[in-house]
Amino acid sequence: MLRVTIALLVCLSAVAYAQELGPNLVVNGDFEGEQDGGWKFNDQRRVVEMEDAPSGSHVLMMECAEPQYYFAIAGPNVPIEPRTLYRISFKIKRLGGGHLRAGGGYKNAEGEGLKRGDWALGSYPIVLQPGEGRGTWHEYEGEFITARTDAAALALRIIIKDGVDTAWIDDVAIRRVERPEAAPLELPAAVIWEGRPSAMGMRVEDLAQTDDLMTVITTGARLQFDAGGAHLIVRQRIPEERDLVRFEFDPPLGELSIARQNEDVCVLVGDECALSVNPDGLIALGTNRNVQITATSSIGAKHFRVMSDNLLAIDEQGGFCIYPEQRMECATEPSELTQVPDDASEPGWTATLNAGARKLVALGVFPPRPFPWEQSFTDRIAHSNHFPTDEAIRWMAEHCNIMVLHQSIYEGALSSGPYIIKDDAEYARVIATAHEAGMQVLPYFNPGAYTVKDVDKQLELLRTHKERYGTDGFYFDGLGRGNEWPWNYYFIRHVRDMVGDACIYTHSTLNPPINSPSVYCPFIDTYSDFQLRGEGQVIKGLDDPYLRFVIGTFNISNSIATLKGDKMQDADEKQKLQALFDLNGRARWGYPGINAERDALFTEWYFPTLDEMEARWRAERADAAE
Repeated sequence: MLRVTIALLVCLSAVAYAQELGPNLVVNGDFEGEQDGGWKFNDQRRVVEMEDAPSGSHVLMMECAEPQYYFAIAGPNVPIEPRTLYRISFKIKRLGGGHLRAGGGYKNAEGEGLKRGDWALGSYPIVLQPGEGRGTWHEYEGEFITARTDAAALALRIIIKDGVDTAWIDDVAIRRVERPEAAPLELPAAVIWEGRPSAMGMRVEDLAQTDDLMTVITTGARLQFDAGGAHLIVRQRIPEERDLVRFEFDPPLGELSIARQNEDVCVLVGDECALSVNPDGLIALGTNRNVQITATSSIGAKHFRVMSDNLLAIDEQGGFCIYPEQRMECATEPSELTQVPDDASEPGWTATLNAGARKLVALGVFPPRPFPWEQSFTDRIAHSNHFPTDEAIRWMAEHCNIMVLHQSIYEGALSSGPYIIKDDAEYARVIATAHEAGMQVLPYFNPGAYTVKDVDKQLELLRTHKERYGTDGFYFDGLGRGNEWPWNYYFIRHVRDMVGDACIYTHSTLNPPINSPSVYCPFIDTYSDFQLRGEGQVIKGLDDPYLRFVIGTFNISNSIATLKGDKMQDADEKQKLQALFDLNGRARWGYPGINAERDALFTEWYFPTLDEMEARWRAERADAAE
């Protein structure tokens, strides 16, 4: 969230000031102190006197004389608490070149930087585009919060990126924001989402009720609720039926009645709670009272992750997850994992979540649908950029039927937008030529980086783009960063309905529900035809479990895996492609025409090998049908 004032004399909105703020936690934020207060000043980042300083007579001056990836001043380590809302603000006047960010990286109580996989964990709530804040003093503010329970400080940073700029900054502040109590959930509406998973072959197939049990059967699971709502037993149905997990509820959810039933959802209502059974593998529980959920696993996990009260357990056949929504914009009690196993490698282990009232909990079971073998052979992706020539498009179409166009099709080529096509005529030519050649066109969009955070406005942007230009599906460079799983679930279901059978290709190295590289949501992933992961992550060779259980999607979401692998060790390009085949994944042909050696690897080995695999698969199907 970013709120802006046009000048210092203009007050922030009454809504902004309606919240009670704590004292400023930034030492020497007005730059009037005799001590530096933890700021790392030097010749290019120094305190100067100014006649029009917003307060006092001193301000911070940052002089970035040549474009740099990051030109930053390091500020003090500001003490913060997890699951607590803070507002960061400053006043600025600048010449206006480059992008400017304010925020910082999270540290633990020992002063160590926190990480998400191989990337530093941080928050930059204030992001200014080139030109913003130019000429006269302006005030900007934004808010941040972290679910990481080990966060103890924010290492304050102000960054100028990719531009020449001089900026004068004053009155830097970070204050705690008092939050309102959460309103009760509107049940059962809070556990119902628009969308038709049945269009992807995921259905609620049957519902049976006796005096003792209610049984809901979906494409991927068999769920048995006892009459009083004390427990739920889940059996997995893909690739074969087996026991998966038992959930116990204390106090019981109460006698469950059917509020809605069709092939896309089954909604059950209990005592101050409601559940929706979705055939994509999500069992969404909304509760207006505290409930303790204990999971007893029938599987030994080979990929087991617990992070910020989220739990993911997977073996070779499938798995389950427990993802509580925290609603951190409200002052509700957090949902907390109070018991997790030291060793989850053998069946029978248990984990307990104390789910707070007025929030949702995702109980995910997977895989939700069979693996799309035919699509894995027939849908082939060329990942391009700019506006390729007609000749280049036709060459790509000899091998691929899907073309991704990356962000250089837009003015400024920024992942944050605005997404304005820089040459409508060229774009129309590319789309027309691709369609004539039998290719789908997938334009770039980044839901997490886009400056507009409202999910419905994002969806409207996509809908307008598709209608105006006649494109097909979309390539998403990530999903909603910092948004909990309901935001992303709502988004991807709407997009799937929007594009129908067209391709959705999603890059999710950092995943919902907590922006992590190793914890993810198969019930969200399954709406994408292809998943891309592994950017900027160290993968320790071909035997790294990250390949199978994070890159790999087989018997998990059963979307089709692709690999970025820019930091993969001890594997050449051909070995990476073979690793994908071993995972039942597929490769994207990255930027044809840029690297002749890589192009030859695809055209002379990868695509012929995939053709041979397809021929064998079709022959096996024919033999099985006889």
